[in-house]
Amino acid sequence: HILNLISISDKLITIMHDSSALRNLNVRQMLDLLAVVDHGGVTAAARALNVSQPALTRSVRQLEETLDVTLLARVGRGVVPTRFGHSLAQHARTIEAELRHATRDLSDLRQAEGGHIALGASPIGMATLVGPALSRLHAVRPGLTFDVRNDAFGLQLDALDKGELDIVIGALFGGAGTHEHLVEEILFQNSLSVIVRGDHPLTRRADLTIADLVDEAWVMARGSATIRQLVANEFRFEGSDPPKFVVETDSMLCVKGLLLSGDFVCANPAELFATEIERGVLCALPIRWHSGSRAIGFTLREHGTITPAMAALIEILRDLGRERSR
Repeated sequence: HILNLISISDKLITIMHDSSALRNLNVRQMLDLLAVVDHGGVTAAARALNVSQPALTRSVRQLEETLDVTLLARVGRGVVPTRFGHSLAQHARTIEAELRHATRDLSDLRQAEGGHIALGASPIGMATLVGPALSRLHAVRPGLTFDVRNDAFGLQLDALDKGELDIVIGALFGGAGTHEHLVEEILFQNSLSVIVRGDHPLTRRADLTIADLVDEAWVMARGSATIRQLVANEFRFEGSDPPKFVVETDSMLCVKGLLLSGDFVCANPAELFATEIERGVLCALPIRWHSGSRAIGFTLREHGTITPAMAALIEILRDLGRERSR
């Protein structure tokens, strides 16, 4: 299989570097192929593109003739991408994202100092970086507009990969998960704290260790796989089994509400509860963590276009990271 993949990769590289083939490549045909791959067949893709099925089939066949490879294989009454088709569709996805950015850049030029940045952020990204970064950027580029999303981390990476987001800010998970065309930059390390209600019984106990909390009512934000693993590691380090998570939720507001109203505990960065801790209604327990830290930074497309507005945002994020690391 490895030899086959190497052979296919070599052939595609040869094709893509053949200047005559490049001149004959049709972007619309590549996007038509991408639509077929993404929609799982010609019929669904034609419906989504609002074109006839024969016209879409003809477009992909012309692309096959140009490149002299088979891109789609018939299976039953439908089609599936060949290895050539799957590989070329990934290149088409990058082209689609860059075309979207090219259109946006032209619009930015028409609006002089204007522009638009679409970004995603995790809760810790929102709490530590997004506000200060956008505030500083708005001060120097007041014509910029922003779209800020806080969807689930996986959805944000999907949107970034497709070109729907320009950057994702927050906790990093190493290699951006399964998204091979995304790259990460670490800005600082953030520590976890055990958070409880301000008058929780645990606040009156001395010399607490993490193992003392094994029977407490733990709350976990669903999808926080890294935090879950860090908590489990701490308990095992103390010679204890990990705790049972009584409540799992998609909402940090739910986590905060539970902490405020009952004898619940959670492991999260204290920055997420800064206002409540300052008011004394929540408290970070004085527990020593052995490895309770996560890398915080941003994620980009590996070969994505860095517009002047994006370059300014990235430099501001780096400044904020240096400030927090002092």
